[in-house]
Amino acid sequence: MKKIIPFLITFTFYTIAWTQNMEDINPDHKNSNKDALVEQAFRLLESNYSEYSFDAEDYEITAWTNTEKTIVKFRRIIRFTPLDKKDENLDYDFEVNLTHQTISPFDTWGMKRFYKPTKIEQEKIDFVVDAFGMPRLGFNNSIVEDSTMYKIHIDNEVAFGHYFLDKITGEECMGSIEGSYAPMPDDIPELVDPDPLIEIVD
Repeated sequence: MKKIIPFLITFTFYTIAWTQNMEDINPDHKNSNKDALVEQAFRLLESNYSEYSFDAEDYEITAWTNTEKTIVKFRRIIRFTPLDKKDENLDYDFEVNLTHQTISPFDTWGMKRFYKPTKIEQEKIDFVVDAFGMPRLGFNNSIVEDSTMYKIHIDNEVAFGHYFLDKITGEECMGSIEGSYAPMPDDIPELVDPDPLIEIVD
């Protein structure tokens, strides 16, 4: 079981970013690097939601900016849906808007729908992670608890996989389903964002 340290800033991996044009960056954060922006995000989280702790190792943390705003995104690496919450619309991800000093979705919907595993649920997550070898990098990873098994779903823009793990033995059961998505036709025009968010990686 891993130890949770509130507001620990840990970076597990980075993603490739576009070449940044300084004219496209919010002037309020033009000279800030990723580490500094993430530190600001954690300070705002601690200030506004000091009763909650977040383990940064559970999230892919990225920083983005355009001419209007600078945000830090927290994307849950493994999404777990407990058996007793299968019908609930849980929130797993959040983002901190450093320009407007807001945190979404907490400022709008509060923390009621935001999923934080209990000690028992974390043990179940660790069990699946060890048995199945998660997370699968480059994919969205989710685990849905059923009465007798864990349903594992991984997917990205080009491929997907569905797997079933026995809750007692940790072995795969019921086979698996894997496939790829058909590529989009080349003749479909792309929508161009006039002010796209640009990732800050340095």
